[in-house]
Amino acid sequence: MKRFPGSGYFGFKVIGTLKLISGVFSLAAGIGILHYIDQGQGQGLERFVTHLGLDPQNHIIHTVISWLTGIDRVHLRAIEAGTFFYALLHLIEGIGLILEHDWAGYLVIVATSSLIPFEIYEISKKLSFARIALLVLNLAIVFYLIAALRAEHRNRGDRPA
Repeated sequence: MKRFPGSGYFGFKVIGTLKLISGVFSLAAGIGILHYIDQGQGQGLERFVTHLGLDPQNHIIHTVISWLTGIDRVHLRAIEAGTFFYALLHLIEGIGLILEHDWAGYLVIVATSSLIPFEIYEISKKLSFARIALLVLNLAIVFYLIAALRAEHRNRGDRPA
């Protein structure tokens, strides 16, 4: 449901802008991965292996090629798909928040909250200031949106679900 004109929260626009920026960077990363795959970085090595008279489809040779390029094609495609999905989610969240739609706030709450356990796990594996700062930022966003949406529903006279 759209808010009444002028009744929006500044925080929605700030969070929406951050989501849009994140979405654009993720989209750029996805395009970079796609470009990397289409360039066929491993194909040059495969041609070299073939030139040496070896079978590039040999399991050992294929393992070496994947090791030298850093990642195999299947995993690179999965990372690419995940990156595009993440970018799309952030772009939708950002646009929805900037336009002050309640559904966007709920979407951000669910999506961000679902990642908090993974962030805590990563912090437990390797403690760093950046990871803690990201966790605190995400918790602040979730709590802010919950409070803002509850206040908006109270102001409209909606009953909580």
